[in-house]
Amino acid sequence: MASGSHMAFARNRLGQVVAASDLPSVGPAIFHCAGCGGEVTLCRENASQAWFRHVRPASCELGALRALHAAALQLLAESRFVAAPELTQNGKGHGRLRMIEQWCEASLCTQVDGIPVDFFAETLAGPLVIQIAIKSLYNATTRSTIRALGYAVLEISIPKPGEVLGMGDLREIVLHGLTNKIWLWHPAISHRERHAQPQRRPAEVALLFGEVAKPASKLSVPVATWVQAGALAADAAYRHLPVAEKIRVLEQQLGEPCERWPDAIDVDVTGKGSFCVDPRLWQADIFGKFVRPAAEGASTRDFTMLTVLRWLSMRYRIVPAFEDAEKIAVHQYLRALTTQGYLTALPDQQFRVLPEPRPTMLSTMRWNPDARLSVSGLRVCSARVRLEIPANQVQRLLDYFEDGHPAVSVETFVQDLMLRLHTPERTIVALLREADLVVG
Repeated sequence: MASGSHMAFARNRLGQVVAASDLPSVGPAIFHCAGCGGEVTLCRENASQAWFRHVRPASCELGALRALHAAALQLLAESRFVAAPELTQNGKGHGRLRMIEQWCEASLCTQVDGIPVDFFAETLAGPLVIQIAIKSLYNATTRSTIRALGYAVLEISIPKPGEVLGMGDLREIVLHGLTNKIWLWHPAISHRERHAQPQRRPAEVALLFGEVAKPASKLSVPVATWVQAGALAADAAYRHLPVAEKIRVLEQQLGEPCERWPDAIDVDVTGKGSFCVDPRLWQADIFGKFVRPAAEGASTRDFTMLTVLRWLSMRYRIVPAFEDAEKIAVHQYLRALTTQGYLTALPDQQFRVLPEPRPTMLSTMRWNPDARLSVSGLRVCSARVRLEIPANQVQRLLDYFEDGHPAVSVETFVQDLMLRLHTPERTIVALLREADLVVG
């Protein structure tokens, strides 16, 4: 593949990367080299061997490799997941166990804080950078610079590019392979330092992480100009309450007894034990402080993840299981509220509270005329909105969208599904939106 005369991948007229071996042999088509942009033609020796070749002689030694690189990024963007090796203290996996990273949107060949990266996605666990390492294209000296961004960085190597002849080969290497991947940095690898973070003053550390080795008297008035003294006292009093009293305070804050708290207050997230209480308590605190009041009409609807962390650090003792475990837990929780329709994500880890669903909301929704639903699509979308669908209802849902969409209105369909799945309207609507089945 190193030669520019024979290329396994090229771009079609729509700019998509395609594999020569996956294309039919009939019909004229125009393709372009991913390296120089020049026109290439599809050549086929037999039913199993095909390649692209420049129409006009061109000095394009890296065209084949650049096309392979572009194809790998395209696969990541389309599949919206990658299997990654387990996290260990040296940043490398053993090649046996794996974790799955998933995302909705991603940016290809972009810049993060001014640093060029191959792939950047916002996952439920936080920002993720992916680098594709192909010999002759990849500059390994950039690893330290990319580590310094302070985000999780996964490096995927393609050691034998000449053996990658189709999208099936590439899919196994990029999406499913483990032995060719390493974590250059991850928040869960505790012994690494977050290079790009500025040094925090002791007062800021106290606000973010709750406890420091210095006496509390050192953290008096200058500690928190962002919050009133009365609120500080209330938070300090809450922090020392027994669990039963904390529950009573949260019940007053939410206006409901704990047995009637919404499902959004019991979300399974990584690092959920970092706040030394049952996760439902700190999640109820976030929901009652930042989400419920704004949803019911309060003027303040926007907040940042850092604001939430500061609020929790004043009210709970934080003992993270690994570095930044509490940040990952909060970020995953806020992203879960986003998929469930309570929040919408804004740039720079900001969130906006969505108002409670209006009675007329469903009546304005329409079916997407191009709606289709597959088994894998339903599995992924239901996982994102945290909805467990019984096996006897899966086929029923698939049948509805086999050749179009249900004959009834969206409103009628949602109400029927609410009864069958014993699930609130908000979650059903979130599922339909996540699967792109409705518009409006």
